[in-house]
Parts: sequence; C-alpha cells; structure tokens
Amino acid sequence: MKTAKNLWILSSLMINVVIGIYIYLQQNAPKNLEERFQYINDNWAMYGGHWKAEFLVMTLMLIGAIYFMMYWKSMSWTIISVGQLIVLLTYPIMLGGYENTPFELANMANQIATITFIFGNVIFFLGITLLYLKAHILQPWLRYVAILLSIGATLLFTSVFIGLITWNQVIVIAPLINILYLINAYYIYKIPSEFQSTRT
Repeated sequence: MKTAKNLWILSSLMINVVIGIYIYLQQNAPKNLEERFQYINDNWAMYGGHWKAEFLVMTLMLIGAIYFMMYWKSMSWTIISVGQLIVLLTYPIMLGGYENTPFELANMANQIATITFIFGNVIFFLGITLLYLKAHILQPWLRYVAILLSIGATLLFTSVFIGLITWNQVIVIAPLINILYLINAYYIYKIPSEFQSTRT
C-alpha cells in the first residue's frame, strides 16, 4: 500500500512538471502543422525525451490506480484506471509516428494520438469526479474545490471530444488541471494505509 501511495503521489506531482514543459514546448513550436512536425523532428531529442518521461510518469500513476482499485474494490478507481490506460496508448503512437515519417503519416498519427488522449482524459476525470463526491477524508472546502475542478475537466475534455471547442483552448486552462493533480496527491497522502471506506 505504501509503495502504491508513493507512486501515485510522485506521479501526480511530476505530471505538473510535465505539463509545464509541454506548454513551454508548444509556445516555441511553429503554428503551421507541417512546419511543426519538421520542428519536432529537428528537436527530437528534446521532444522524444519529454514524451518518454511523460510515458513513465503516467505508467506510475496507472500502477497506483490499479492497486487502489483492487485494494478498495472501488468503481471510481476502476474508471480512473481505465481512463489512464487509454491515455497511455497515446505515447507509443507519438513516439512511433512522429519521428522521420512523411507528413501525411505523422498527421494521421497525431489525430489518433490526440483523440485517444482526449477520450482517455474524459474517462479519467469522470472517475476522479466520482471519487471526490464521496471523499469525506478531505476538508469540506477542499473537497468542493476538487469536485468543481474534476467536473470542469470532465466537461472540457468532453467538449473537445465532441468538437465544441479545440484542443488549443483546453491548454489555456491547464493550470486548473495542475491544481487538481496536486489535490489528487494530497488526497492519497491523507488516506491511512488501512482506510477501507473510500468505495464509490
């Protein structure tokens, strides 16, 4: 249990670093898609290394979520685990589809990776929402903040998935999602290893 908690806390903290790096990289990349793929390939050591690090962080988070799912026999943790597993499918697509590939193939890989990542996050944040609806171990005000942020994240990713807004518009609210990941880390930190009543 202690190892699972540490993995979840570490990955929830590190994902904030990863998101910050992604935002920085996006600011320096060209807007034109074909030029952007060329820029990515010209700086592949930086981009490829970042995605590999993100892949590792997300995997550690999934390991923690699967353990909590089995330990607490929780529907919310099951949904979180499924969402995180779908998100993980994004990284092999990017790592295998972007480097030294024709623009048409890279563009196809990008579309597949993007929709996979967005849908996985819809499921992930839905599970997080269900978790916090009964997360009475948190202070009431923090629990309400977590519920609002998780509902907001679920609705935003759903809006992108069904085409109401664009992915670039979601990136603008990334700092709010960062706060939610910090709360996720704090929530697990606050739970005693023997705590059994988090089933939802």
